[in-house]
Amino acid sequence: MRISASTVILSLMAAATVTAAPTPVHIEKRGFILDKLKETFAKALTSLQCTACVGALVAAKDVSYLNSNWVLDAANSLCKTFKIMDEDVCKGLVYSQGPVLIEAARRASLLSGDGKMICFQILGACPAPAITSGTLNFPKPRPANATVKAASGNRVDVLHISDWHVDDQYEVGSDAACNKPLCCRKYADSPKVPGRAAASWGDYNCDAPVKLTQDLLKYVPTVANTSFSILTGDIPPHNVWAETREMVIAEEKAAYSVMAAGITNMYPAVGNHEAAPANLMPTPKTGGDYKWLYDHLADEWTRWLPADAINSVRNYGAYTASPAPGFRIISLNTNFCYTMNFHLYGALQDYDPFGELKWFISQLQAAEDAGERVWVIGHVSPSQTDCIQNWSALYYQVVQRYSPHVIAEQFFGHSHYDEFAISYGPGAKSAQNAILTSWIAPSVSPYTDLNPGFRLYKVDTGNWNVYDSNTYVADLSKAAIWDKSGATPDWHLEYSARKEYGAFVPIADDKPLSPAWWHNVTLAFESNNTAFQKYWTFRGKSANRMAACTTDTTCPKEMICDMRAGKSTDTCSQPSFGLQKREDGTEYVDGPVALDVSGLRSVFGPAKKPWNRKLCGLPSI
Repeated sequence: MRISASTVILSLMAAATVTAAPTPVHIEKRGFILDKLKETFAKALTSLQCTACVGALVAAKDVSYLNSNWVLDAANSLCKTFKIMDEDVCKGLVYSQGPVLIEAARRASLLSGDGKMICFQILGACPAPAITSGTLNFPKPRPANATVKAASGNRVDVLHISDWHVDDQYEVGSDAACNKPLCCRKYADSPKVPGRAAASWGDYNCDAPVKLTQDLLKYVPTVANTSFSILTGDIPPHNVWAETREMVIAEEKAAYSVMAAGITNMYPAVGNHEAAPANLMPTPKTGGDYKWLYDHLADEWTRWLPADAINSVRNYGAYTASPAPGFRIISLNTNFCYTMNFHLYGALQDYDPFGELKWFISQLQAAEDAGERVWVIGHVSPSQTDCIQNWSALYYQVVQRYSPHVIAEQFFGHSHYDEFAISYGPGAKSAQNAILTSWIAPSVSPYTDLNPGFRLYKVDTGNWNVYDSNTYVADLSKAAIWDKSGATPDWHLEYSARKEYGAFVPIADDKPLSPAWWHNVTLAFESNNTAFQKYWTFRGKSANRMAACTTDTTCPKEMICDMRAGKSTDTCSQPSFGLQKREDGTEYVDGPVALDVSGLRSVFGPAKKPWNRKLCGLPSI
């Protein structure tokens, strides 16, 4: 008869509370519990079954009351045993991220729905739970005849940079094809002769060297006279297993100094990598103090923001500022919806951490009352699967209430890809019902398999809508040639959205790239594969290193579904934590298992996730 691992663990825990065992027995008991925990964890990760995942959480929670370090030791041992990552990476991630997840599990009601929510949002192991965040109350009803301000005819350039991820430890000639999640650094176990030597300007397997970011900022003034810039988060590199508070502060200080030398008027947002450890930003309901981070960001951002905005940043990173009369930028800390912010799972019924959405509504209402136009900026887009669904659903209500007459545009980053998403009013997803565009910017960092890039928008100063989006890139495949010839990166216009997509959906010169126009572009993608393949190339910044997305697969339909998803509940992607479910039907039994962890190595980088076919109206496999 096979005995459940969790039953054995609970029995041992009960015995441990009755008698105080001598040290040798305690050590033996520890080893037995660790083995059972590893089996429980392995089953959850291998099967990606809901019951197995929740069971693993319950077992970890129960054992943590006996000794939380045992849970961490089991996870670390599993990571090493199955060679998920190098030992130092396993140790760094488990012992920096793990304690927060354990504390969250202790606070959560795992058998009353929280366990399924956690397993869905992190692993995609459970079905999506029902939305429980309810309906928002607004200060005033939506005006019956709300209209958008008229265009002025005056167009300005606005720079959008995102996911800077500069690596001040980037070392020329180091191994660019290493065994770590982030390469182009000297590690203790780096080979004497690298498999591929890192070029001085960067590599597709690495974050941006300092000189690449400096060169980008030198190039921008040659193609635009920017009115102002927006930065949608993420400054530090992807060595998340080793980052400390001191390292993050130093990296950000250096990066903001570089930016300040080339950018005089910038509005930033908080990224998940601004935290140390990465992703983990506590809330009042979860416990923990991150005043150090918000004070640090406020001190750095004083070079760009007014005093009242800086005072707001010190609260939890959000603020509002006005670059021009009648126009306002609201910068949100969307890390309070980020699925990898494990703090959030300890208070899943706290649908609005810090009351940020309540504050957001108050700012939008003030803007509506004053007849102002608003841009919203943040890091994680509420349209992405990386945004917790309850928070995203509330945010979408705000968008529907205040768009398009108040909120003109919204801008995000995080994915590293060149993307967009459309929000709709209540009812059908149609051009007539499209109300707002999410502009998701390409990353400056080439991590991973992407060319470095940035965007320049042509914006009207009357309605503050985007009239063109121009993406610029440098072809990093030539990095070795640049080094050999002494050349600098070949920054160039990759494409103009108006020109490239306007060839399929014509648009008048005096019309903005509206949500309705973007919806019609998605229709062109459905009917014209040439149009869609242009998008697919541009999404990867013309690096041509992504897997093909061809009409003999369901990929194009799934991608178009995501373009029409302004909230995470509507996407055709699902969370996966970089793992793939075993498809051989083999039931897990005691003993070694084979984990498919091909996607896990870059789990803290840009998401490469499988598709939720059912949401797209496609048959499951």
